[in-house]
Amino acid sequence: MKGYLQSLPVVGGLFQRDLQPAEVWAFWQHMQERFRTKTADKADALEMQLAAEVLQRMGILDRQRFLERYATTVGRTLYVPFEVGVPQSGWDLWAQVVVCVHEHQHVVQHDEEGPSYELGYLTSTSARARYEAEAYTCNLELYFWRYGTVPSVRALAEKLLGYGCRPEDVDVAAHTLGLASVSVRRGAVMSEATQVALEWLNSHVPHLRKGKA
Repeated sequence: MKGYLQSLPVVGGLFQRDLQPAEVWAFWQHMQERFRTKTADKADALEMQLAAEVLQRMGILDRQRFLERYATTVGRTLYVPFEVGVPQSGWDLWAQVVVCVHEHQHVVQHDEEGPSYELGYLTSTSARARYEAEAYTCNLELYFWRYGTVPSVRALAEKLLGYGCRPEDVDVAAHTLGLASVSVRRGAVMSEATQVALEWLNSHVPHLRKGKA
């Protein structure tokens, strides 16, 4: 509901006092410059439309759901279903910050593992769950930075059911995230993408951090 209200011209302003569209746009620019990435409109990208058809035929994910509710990173291109800095239903400004960091962690994975990353992601549900659990650690770190607590790791892990992962993959991911959450609660920042993100967030929007005026 907040995402929908935030997308309205007048009401949206009430939610944007703590995070402005220009700040979100500048944050994305920061991340893209550091990781040498670019963005593309997911719905307009032919390769994403083809991927959506394949996923639907395989029974993994509904075509429209894939195009509208998921960001996807291939190589150094982030395909996003929103215009950066423009809040809309399902993608409020903070959600855009979080997904930016999450997707850039996938870039880190790609850089570290090379072709085996994309092969594993496409062909192995256990590998896909491992990669996503690592990227969801960014979500935990950012949530803790802003709110001083962590969200349900089980709820994060269960999102993997939408990625075609098996229940046993979800269990492993939940366990992995549970271990990570212990460190996050102690103030640890393990993800490279989060480390880069917090450099900017602490410098430009420190008031968003839990306990700050």
